[in-house]
Amino acid sequence: MKRIDATVAGVVLIFALAYLDAVWEDTVIAATVVIGPFLTAIFASTRQTAAVGAFAVVSAILSGGYNDNYGTDDYFVRLAVTIAGALFAVYAARAMRRLAADQVRFGLLKGAAEIADTASSIPEVVDRVGALLVPAFADICVIDVVRGDHVERIGVRSAGTDARRVEERLRARGPATLEHTGVIEPVLREHVDEAFLRANATSEDDYAFLRSLAERSHINVPLRSRGRNVGTLALLAVTRAYGPVDLELATLIAGRIGLALDNAGLFAELEAVQLRLTTALDTLAEAVTIQDAQGHLVYANQAAGAMFGFASGAELIKQEPQNIVDAYESSIHEGRPLRLEDLPGRQALRGESPEPLLIHAINRSSGDERWRIIKATLVEGETRLAVNVIEDVTEVKRAEMGQRFLAEASMVLASGLDYEQTLAKIAELAVPALADWCSVQMPAGDWLRTVAIAHVDPAKREFARDYQKRYPNPTDAPIGAAQVLRDGSSQLIGPIDDALIRAAVPDPEQSEALIGVGMRWVMLVPMVAGPRIIGVISFVSAESSRRFVEADLELAEELGRRAGTAVENARLYQERSHIAATLQRGLLPDELPEIPGARLDSLYRPAGEENLVGGDFYDAFPTPHGWMLLVGDVTGRGAEAAALTGQARHTLRTAGMLLGDPLAAFEQLNQALANRAELTPCTVALIQVAPDARSATVVCAGHPQPLLIRAGEPRPVGRFGPMLGAWTDATWSPERIDLEPGDVLVAFSDGVTDTVGMDGRFGEQRLLEALRGVFDAAAAVAAVDAALNAFQRGDQADDTAVLAMDLPAA
Repeated sequence: MKRIDATVAGVVLIFALAYLDAVWEDTVIAATVVIGPFLTAIFASTRQTAAVGAFAVVSAILSGGYNDNYGTDDYFVRLAVTIAGALFAVYAARAMRRLAADQVRFGLLKGAAEIADTASSIPEVVDRVGALLVPAFADICVIDVVRGDHVERIGVRSAGTDARRVEERLRARGPATLEHTGVIEPVLREHVDEAFLRANATSEDDYAFLRSLAERSHINVPLRSRGRNVGTLALLAVTRAYGPVDLELATLIAGRIGLALDNAGLFAELEAVQLRLTTALDTLAEAVTIQDAQGHLVYANQAAGAMFGFASGAELIKQEPQNIVDAYESSIHEGRPLRLEDLPGRQALRGESPEPLLIHAINRSSGDERWRIIKATLVEGETRLAVNVIEDVTEVKRAEMGQRFLAEASMVLASGLDYEQTLAKIAELAVPALADWCSVQMPAGDWLRTVAIAHVDPAKREFARDYQKRYPNPTDAPIGAAQVLRDGSSQLIGPIDDALIRAAVPDPEQSEALIGVGMRWVMLVPMVAGPRIIGVISFVSAESSRRFVEADLELAEELGRRAGTAVENARLYQERSHIAATLQRGLLPDELPEIPGARLDSLYRPAGEENLVGGDFYDAFPTPHGWMLLVGDVTGRGAEAAALTGQARHTLRTAGMLLGDPLAAFEQLNQALANRAELTPCTVALIQVAPDARSATVVCAGHPQPLLIRAGEPRPVGRFGPMLGAWTDATWSPERIDLEPGDVLVAFSDGVTDTVGMDGRFGEQRLLEALRGVFDAAAAVAAVDAALNAFQRGDQADDTAVLAMDLPAA
C-alpha cells in the first residue's frame, strides 16, 4: 500500500468511527479513532502518521459535543487514550521506517556480498550492481573503472520514464578526468546547487542536461580492492536526499563492488588463459586428460574425445571412468586384464611414479582393435591432479607385430619339408596372434580338402573337423574359399550377423551350426605359388570380437604368398627327392646272395645327407666259374659319382656273369671308361671265389688290397695293378689264395682309411687293429663301423664301402 493511500485510509477510518460514535446514542466509541493512526503507521511515514494522529485527537476532542460529556471523567479518559495512541503510532511509524531502512540497507549489503562472492564477468557485475542499487538506493548509478592510464565508463543505470535517454547521455559524457574518478576518500554532497552544476558542466548543453536531472544530492565513493583503487561509484539522488548514514552504506557497498570487479577482471584473465591453454591442447594429436584425486575426469581435449568415440572432450568428461574401461576388452602385460588401479593416473594420485603403460584394447561393440601408451604426471596444489597423455601406437604396433609374425612364420615355413605339417604349424601360429580361427584348404579333385585347422580350444577344433566332414566345400561353390581359389582375390567380410549367415547358407542346419561359431569378421586369402593359386587360408574373428582392418588383410595376404611359395618348394622337393631316391635305389645292389659254404655281410655309408649312393660301390654275383665279390671307387662323390658308379658296377657285373673271368671283366670296364670324353678313372678290388669255396683269386686295379683274417690275424692279399680307365693297354696280375674254414675276407674302399679324426687319418694300422680277433663276416663289418664312428670327427668326407665273406669253421 502506498503511503498516501495509507494516510487517506487512516483519515477515512477516523471519520467513519466518529460518525458511528455520533449516530449511536447509547454507545460511546470515540476512543476507537486511535485505530486510524495505527493503520497509517504501518504503511506511511512518521509525518503522515503524526498528521493522522493529530486528526484523531481533534476528533476525540470534538466527540464531547455530540456525546454531551465534556468535563466528565469518561471524556478525559477517552481523550487521554486517543492522545497516547496517536503518540505511540507516531513512535511506531518512526521505528518501522527505521527498520525498513535497515532492511533495505541489509538487503543492499547482502546483494553486494553475493555479487562479490560469485564468479562473473565484468559486464555481468555491472548489470547486477545497477539492478541492486537502482531504484532501491539511487535514482542514477554510474560506474567508472581505471584501465592503465585512463578511465573508462563501464556502466550507467537510471530510474524513471526517461531512463534510456539519461543512460545514453551519461554513458556518452564519460568520466571528466582521472582525478575526478580516482578519488581516495568518499564524498557526500547533501545539496546540489547551481554553482556545483556550473563547475562540473563541460558546456551549456551539458549544463542544461545536468539541470534536467533535477539532482538533489549525490555520493561519490572509490571502488577499492586489495589495497588499490579500481574505479569510482557515483550515486545520484532525485527523489531522496542523502545523509552521512547513506555515505557510510555506499562506502561499504563500493568495497564489495570493487572486489567483484577486480575478481571479474582476474576471472576474465583466467578464462583467457584457459581458452589459450584449451586451444593449444585441442590442437595436439595426442589425447590429453586431467583427473582429480577421486579419479574423475575434469578435462579432456578433442583428441581424447575422438579416441574414445565421443564428439568432444566435454562428452568424454561426462562418462564414469569404469564405464570407459568396461567399453573395451583391455589387457596389459602379456594379456592380463586391465584394472582401473593399473592406470598410470591412478598410480600417480597414489603417490607412485608410474612407468608408461602399453594397453591393448578391443572395442566391445565395434571390434576395433587399438594399442595405446598412457603416461601420467602428478600436479601438486590445492587440488591434486593427474595429467594423462595417451598416444595411439596402433599402426606402429601392428607393423611391429606383423613383421615379428612374418619372421616367425618364415622360420616355420623354412624349417619343414612336409608341407602339411608346416601349414598346421602356420595355422597354430596365427591363433590367437592374428585370429581366433585359422584353417588352410587345398583342392583335391572336385573338393577343397582341409589341410590344417587351429583354435585355442581343442573341442572347437573337433567341431570344425566334424563340420567340414558333414558339409564339404566343392571347388565350384559360388562364394567363399572356392571363389578365392578361382579368381585369386582376397576377401574381407564383416561385421557378420545371423541374417548374413542365413542369406549366404540356405541349409538351415548348416547355417545354425555356423551361427554357433559366433563369427564377427572373416578374411580369406589365396596361397600363391608363382602364377598358380594352390590353396586358401581362412582367418575368423569370433570370441575376441576383434575387427579385421586393411592392415590385417595385407598381413594375411603376405602370409599367403610366403606359405604358397614354401608349399610349392616343399612339394617340388618331395617330388624330386622321390625321383632321386628311386634312381639311387636302382643303383644299389640287390640283397647279397647266398653262397654255399660261405656267409656275406656289407657296410655302405655314402657321404652327404641326401645321398643314398656315392662314388663307392660293392657287389656279389655268380659267374660260370664261381662267385665274384668286388668293391670299387670312382672319381668324386655325390650324384655325379653315383652315375659313374652305376656304369662301373653294371659293366663289371655283366662282363663277369657272361665271361666268368676277372681280367676279361676289367678289360671291358677299362675300355668303357677310357672311351669317355673326360678322364674318369676307377679303382676296384675283385675276389673270385671257386665254386667249392676252397680257393679264391684276388685282382686289384689301383684299389687297397683286401684283408684275409685267419685265426684272428688280418693281412693284405692280392697284387697292385693300374686303375681302370687311365690306360687302354693296362694289364693286371691275379693272385690265387687257398681258403680254410674260419677264414674271413674283407674288401673295403679308401673311404675307410681316409676317415678323418682328431689324430689325422684312420689309416691301415687302425683298420688292422679293429679287425684283429674277428672270426666272421658280420663281426668284421661291425668292428669297422664301430671303429669309424668312434674315430670320425665332423661330417663324413668320403664314401665308405665294406664287403666281407667268411668260411664257417667245421
